[in-house]
Amino acid sequence: MALPQLKTATYLTKIPSTGKEVEFRPYTVKEEKVLMIAMESKDQKQTFRALKSVIKDCVQSDINLDKLTLFDFEYMFLQLRAKSVGELVDLKMKCQHDEECRGVTPVEIDLDEITVSEMPETNVIHLDDKIGVTFNFPSLSIAEKYQEADMEKVTNVFDMIVDCTESIFDEEEVYDCKNESRENINKFYESLSSTQFSKVSEFFSKMPTVEHTIDYKCVQCKEEQKVELKGLQSFFT
Repeated sequence: MALPQLKTATYLTKIPSTGKEVEFRPYTVKEEKVLMIAMESKDQKQTFRALKSVIKDCVQSDINLDKLTLFDFEYMFLQLRAKSVGELVDLKMKCQHDEECRGVTPVEIDLDEITVSEMPETNVIHLDDKIGVTFNFPSLSIAEKYQEADMEKVTNVFDMIVDCTESIFDEEEVYDCKNESRENINKFYESLSSTQFSKVSEFFSKMPTVEHTIDYKCVQCKEEQKVELKGLQSFFT
């Protein structure tokens, strides 16, 4: 005889980059076990794959997970975690005011208050009055590709920029980068002046992410603290 099955509630959330509404269910104990094993391994690649697998299983709307931006993925997991385990997360914050202070303060944050930082007005960067570039935000598949890469290395930074370049244009034509070789796109970026390339770098430095500012008082030195959490990992430190 089959055992009874509990009914599972479903919830709605919106994909930050597109505003598309999607339906999801909380993850089960089986799926939570997969997450816990992956996190215990401290293997970044294994953890990323576990997060991706759980989101894929729990989202009941038709979406292409690999085409989500990294900040879509982060936001959706926080929404999923809030409805599966609870909205409140307990963090232990080291004193930010004094390096010699060893105070560690317990801080509670509400995942329902987490937002995605402001989207840029445009993904088009004008390098001069004639030439510009259109970018895509790093997709989940691109983020997975570079998750273990040392992003302080120039070659890795250039590779990611190339992967996110949708098109390059001038006064006469738009060049779809799917039809261009990586070598040619690299040469284009290498030909830029430092000032022009700084416009490219600024686009990526201001890329949206999940964020939340917390205010607390150190339990030891009693100094008021303000910390800005950014990125998925910072909410589970």
